[in-house]
Amino acid sequence: MDYHKLLNMAAELGRRLMASGAEIYRVEESVNRLLTAYGLEPQVFSIPTCLIVSINTPEGQPITQMYRIPAHGTDIELLERCNALCRRLCRETPPVEEAMRLVEDLDKHGREFSPWTLLLGYIAAPAFFALFFCGTLRDSLCAAIAGLAVGVCLLFGQRLIGSNSFFRTVVCSCVISLVSLLLVLAGLGEHLEIITIGTLMVLVPGMALTNAMREIMASDLISGLLRTTETLLIAAAIALGTALPLLIGQRLLSDFQTQTAASLSTLSCLWAVFACVGFGLVFNIHGRGILICGFGASLGWMVYLLSIGWTHSDVFSAFLAAMSIGAYSEVMARIRRCPVTGYLQVALLPLVPGAGIYNAMRYCISGDSQMFISTLLHTIGFAAALSVGAMLVTSVLRTWLPRFHLWK
Repeated sequence: MDYHKLLNMAAELGRRLMASGAEIYRVEESVNRLLTAYGLEPQVFSIPTCLIVSINTPEGQPITQMYRIPAHGTDIELLERCNALCRRLCRETPPVEEAMRLVEDLDKHGREFSPWTLLLGYIAAPAFFALFFCGTLRDSLCAAIAGLAVGVCLLFGQRLIGSNSFFRTVVCSCVISLVSLLLVLAGLGEHLEIITIGTLMVLVPGMALTNAMREIMASDLISGLLRTTETLLIAAAIALGTALPLLIGQRLLSDFQTQTAASLSTLSCLWAVFACVGFGLVFNIHGRGILICGFGASLGWMVYLLSIGWTHSDVFSAFLAAMSIGAYSEVMARIRRCPVTGYLQVALLPLVPGAGIYNAMRYCISGDSQMFISTLLHTIGFAAALSVGAMLVTSVLRTWLPRFHLWK
């Protein structure tokens, strides 16, 4: 057996998993299981920007492969195909040449939405998030227009705004804030901050924040800290981009109704479904999976609404909601034999404290240190509650389901 080719094949599959947005533990576990299935004892180390895989041949010769992972987004469809291929290779262990061909064919059989369909996702997600935050139909329309503007910038403005994620986020945030302000001043929209925050949800690093907390709690400290730094940088970019237009319109518009008021709206569960369907298009989720994510978001928000009236604590309510989403996502993932990543992370998006990140950075820029620290700590606690709730259910189900032969 050519162990160099075998190592290249496994590392290439791991690289594609990383490029799809898979969690660190999933990448390391997948590559480890694949090489173990071929009779080796690998060592796998991964952080968001690097993947290192090392093996010892039966003759005792060490071989190492390393990949530098560039900046990437989230592609759930690619993640599911990589996961399915890994399962197949572990089960069948075909010859290395055939396995490498199957890995290379991942690009040939991939499905991607057209730019115009992605644009529809950028329109739908802000529109329904504006309703989710208790905005009016006019606010929803304005958020859709602002979402269209930022979608055009992200999909067709690469040559103008470049590929630097920080600068790109600043520009897109400024576009969102400016378009929202102009629409409200023109009389089309009613609540500036509802429109702005609803649209900014497409830029808020919800997945990075959630994954950072999960990885820190799973003892992947380097990955967790890197993702936390990424989250803070993107949050700072959002704050910088939105600051000037908001300061201009601050004295002209009415005060913001907080996200807590949105919990009083029973329609918010429905808006959560449609908002996450929009995110499903952006994250390249195909077929029934996009609806499963939407229903999971609705379930989590319903649990949050019911529990907050009982507990009077939004953090504990977020913990219970994350547990319900985690259980739902694990069950759906096993029914469809797909990674839980897409179902869990997209369904958690309505609970991700996007408004908390936004408000914390706004207080920072305005110089209100006390409110900045208070809001930031509350946002971190809220995100930690989401991560702990989801991880707790995942750990329990992974322990008990195999005993009942429900997970193979």
